[in-house]
Amino acid sequence: MLDLLLKTKMRTVPRKAVIIERETPFLGEMKDVEKFKVILSDCHLSAGRHFEGRLNPHEDFYFDDEMVDLIDHFSHGKYGESASGPVEVELILNGDYFDYLNVPVQGEFEDAITEEIALYKTEAILRGHPKVMSAIRRFASLPGKKVTYLIGNHDADLFFEKVRERITREWDPAGRYPSEKVQVYADRDRMVFEGGLEIRHGNQLEAGSELDFKHPFLTQDLERPLLQLPWGSFYVLKIINRLKWEREYIDKVRPVKLFVLFGLVMDPWFTLRFCFLSAFYFLKTRFIWSPKRRSNLKTTMEILRQETRFFLDLEAEARKLLDESPELKTVIFGHTHRPMFKVYPDGKQYINTGTWTKMINLDWRGLGQQFRRTFALVQIEDGVAQCELRQWMGEYRPHQIFDG
Repeated sequence: MLDLLLKTKMRTVPRKAVIIERETPFLGEMKDVEKFKVILSDCHLSAGRHFEGRLNPHEDFYFDDEMVDLIDHFSHGKYGESASGPVEVELILNGDYFDYLNVPVQGEFEDAITEEIALYKTEAILRGHPKVMSAIRRFASLPGKKVTYLIGNHDADLFFEKVRERITREWDPAGRYPSEKVQVYADRDRMVFEGGLEIRHGNQLEAGSELDFKHPFLTQDLERPLLQLPWGSFYVLKIINRLKWEREYIDKVRPVKLFVLFGLVMDPWFTLRFCFLSAFYFLKTRFIWSPKRRSNLKTTMEILRQETRFFLDLEAEARKLLDESPELKTVIFGHTHRPMFKVYPDGKQYINTGTWTKMINLDWRGLGQQFRRTFALVQIEDGVAQCELRQWMGEYRPHQIFDG
């Protein structure tokens, strides 16, 4: 009887091993590897708190340590290694991560941007945020990790190849250019992924901020190529940055039309100057020819048409894209500085990643002053993309669902 029990016990071992083998899927049945996308936009890193020998009032990014924590968070733990190997995480900087429009050159905001000036501003940004630069390079050095940058309207200096090379070498772990780990795109305004996901900065949908990706430089009648800037960039360089010395909040108030209405009552002299300068530079840049800028009547009329809209949050534009493309499930924008997480009855989504800079919102949907530190987190598995707007809270509570 004892011998029979021993033989039975011995036979159970190989049986159990066989069961384990059957639980392991065949190669054709294996699931796709889980992938993550972390999308940030509109952080507006410029030259740092101190620049050119003095305190810099044009720096709007104050969360270097928090940004480092976020990047490190998505480098380790469940985002670092899995049982099947390194986890694929792509850090997507979706436009206006750098803010070249906020970097003065010897105290002046130059609107004739050459490659030399763009490189000067690039070095200023890299020196102004060394912790963040090191964190991105550290992220890119890990297996399965990649950094991608899309151009927005505040970082159009990236159209210059030497600028893209400088940033790529700064972030690539081996200082290579071109790089397999770091990609700065200057030939497209969007990225499309499996699962019906499309990512754009969003400025191309606003006439006053639209860039010419096919012809980004002006060359006719010029000794050196100049960056072709849209009206919105002149508006920042010549109006906002000038008046910011007097009202440091002027670039943070949304919507501008309400700011003007309240300002005519509460701060009439300053508001009238603001309106006069806006009208003057609009007429100058749109109707007076110069080899340093380009304009056309069609774009000018579209700018004026869009100015009649009280709120420009790009939701209507996002919904139009979703309607025009049946396979498109989620659209992610930045640009407006207003975080949004909109799920429609048909299951499609519009996400706006907002901004990490301070905002003063006069819209009742988000009234008051706020720092949001929002980003989009995308998980792709088996061709399905799960997308959410998240809010970075810090080391103790890294991120949570955005609650509006």
